Amino acid sequence: MNLSNLRSAGRRLLRPLVVLLAGMGVKPAALTLSGLVVTAIAGWLVWRGSFVVGSLVLALGSVLDAVDGAIARWTGSESSAGAVLDSFVDRVGEAVVFTAILAGEAGRGRPAMLYIVPIALVGSYMVSYVRARAEGEGVDCTVGVFTRTERLVVLVFGLFLGGILSPDFVVYGVIVVAAGAWLTALQRLRTVITGTSAGK
Repeated sequence: MNLSNLRSAGRRLLRPLVVLLAGMGVKPAALTLSGLVVTAIAGWLVWRGSFVVGSLVLALGSVLDAVDGAIARWTGSESSAGAVLDSFVDRVGEAVVFTAILAGEAGRGRPAMLYIVPIALVGSYMVSYVRARAEGEGVDCTVGVFTRTERLVVLVFGLFLGGILSPDFVVYGVIVVAAGAWLTALQRLRTVITGTSAGK
């Protein structure tokens, strides 16, 4: 099963929740902002070293983030403003989590995190930035093996294992995110360059 099939399966699993929330009249923007609040709470838990609970709360925030766009599509209320808000909140949420990892318990006594975390954060931002700039130039750019969903899954598992086994697993998770994010950013950049060149 490839990543596309896994993402489709995930959307199908969330569909009952989407239908329920849409039927209750929950607005996509409310879910977007709620997801940010939950993610901030997860960041605080991670900062203080509560990795297991923090990972579970981060997973909840990720679910809220996943269903806001689905509700907008389901109810036909998609808008440019909503898409920009969602992207903005995603970037803020990533910054909160990575900062909590670096400044909190996971970063103490691990000097390598001073380098690994910024590399992972910038790489994550570059994945979204290359796509946004490409689409601004009229080039479709959704390729890549490490989108935000995959990055969140790795972070959640890294934090969870960091809580039940060793905080070193948080470091390993960040390393995987850093490598995967930069690989995806470069994949997208290559797609833009080759696609643009082919169009000339």
